[in-house]
Amino acid sequence: MPTSVNFIFATSGLQSMLKFFTGTLDAAYFGSTPFLLGYSYGLPVRAVGIAQRLGNGHAVVTRGTLSSRPRIGTVSGSTGHEIAHAWAKATDRNPVYVDLPPNDQVMAFEAGFIDAVSCWEPFTTMAVRLGGKRVFTGEDSGSQLNLLCVSSDTAQEKPAAVRALVKTHDDVSRKLRLGVSSRELHFLQGVFADALSITDCERIFRDGIEWVESTSASTAQTRDEITASLRSSWDFLVSTGLYSGNMPDLSAALEPLDERVDRTTADERSTLRLGYSDSIMCAPILLGRHSRLFMANGLDDTDSDSRIIERVAALGDEYRQALRSIRSLLAVEPELAVVKAGKVIEQELADFYERCFDRVPPKAISSAIEELSKFGVMPTRVTAAAHWLRNLRNDSAHRGREAVQYAETAYGLTVEILEWLHQELPRLLLRCTRCGRTIEDSNWVACPHCGQLRRRSCGSCREPIQASWKACPHCGCAV
Repeated sequence: MPTSVNFIFATSGLQSMLKFFTGTLDAAYFGSTPFLLGYSYGLPVRAVGIAQRLGNGHAVVTRGTLSSRPRIGTVSGSTGHEIAHAWAKATDRNPVYVDLPPNDQVMAFEAGFIDAVSCWEPFTTMAVRLGGKRVFTGEDSGSQLNLLCVSSDTAQEKPAAVRALVKTHDDVSRKLRLGVSSRELHFLQGVFADALSITDCERIFRDGIEWVESTSASTAQTRDEITASLRSSWDFLVSTGLYSGNMPDLSAALEPLDERVDRTTADERSTLRLGYSDSIMCAPILLGRHSRLFMANGLDDTDSDSRIIERVAALGDEYRQALRSIRSLLAVEPELAVVKAGKVIEQELADFYERCFDRVPPKAISSAIEELSKFGVMPTRVTAAAHWLRNLRNDSAHRGREAVQYAETAYGLTVEILEWLHQELPRLLLRCTRCGRTIEDSNWVACPHCGQLRRRSCGSCREPIQASWKACPHCGCAV
């Protein structure tokens, strides 16, 4: 049986590392610096290959004239921290490091609380958009890597699944290196950098990182490159006091995968728990899932839920803009967000109804929902969500803040309905309003299945009109 993949989101590399320690994660990407730090403290993890080489996306971004002791926002023990340390040595500075998540670094930089950020994309580009300048990059440092890592138990018990993971990573990295399609770039923008332009995102994925295809650590050349990167990271960890002692033996960390099959019987279903974050280095995981490349390599990704941001990113521009508008209201005007969500869904369902039945929808959207459900066009879960939103919208409009507590749920259901519409519209079939059977030709005057009249001619001007119209739009006469 194919191995099932369970995607587990982590807010940071540190959180992923803790999940490895507790045995709740099987595989993830790590920068060489945090990988070595965790391994030195006993993390049971192995590097099975190089995920990426760092480009100008990992960078120190500064603004204005700096003192000899600038305040730099970074994630302690990260590759960003190591790059900042290398920059400080090269420029003879003694900075104060402020430990902040990347998004908080950008906000602190904008507010003027820190003088620089040292992290990775898309956050470095966000800092540049605030007037910052890249003064030192991963290319200048030249030794850091992002590594594809698995737990020691996973390497021993699921080697075939790990090889499939490596193959998937290689396939996606090749796609990223050669250039993704406009649809795929649209998705990646929605996940990683919705605040940035498509042009910015294209540059980030083209120049910000080097997508490595041949990741496997089974070759001596790859193991030597990883070892050199880890030795550089070791010098950084010791010099900053993040670790003291001797360099650990790396042989267990770089042991090649064997060619055995996974330790499961034919009727057992193995699961690979794959960690990821909102760092750009995790793009192969998200794009691989979006493009169904995990499935192509025998890893079943259908049972794992996606984060709502990933689901929104897969939608078209019109739906994404509507959801962005609703999302912006959740924190400041949650009752207005609920009303807006209800209006968006009402309009989209009315448009869908008209395209489905080729007639003006009923004034009451509840009637349109019932018809779509009655004829099996709309599934039960979407019908329930649509009715729930309609009722909640009315409640919010007339009772103010009583429905505020449901705003986040309303947003989630709006996403669910728009997802269904996004999937259904391209394959929508015209249907009869009486029997619900398919109308194969939009020019048919009547339904061949039940005889329901679909079109007729105006008695005054003889122009074609829909059977349900009360007046002719061409001449204005009642019909």
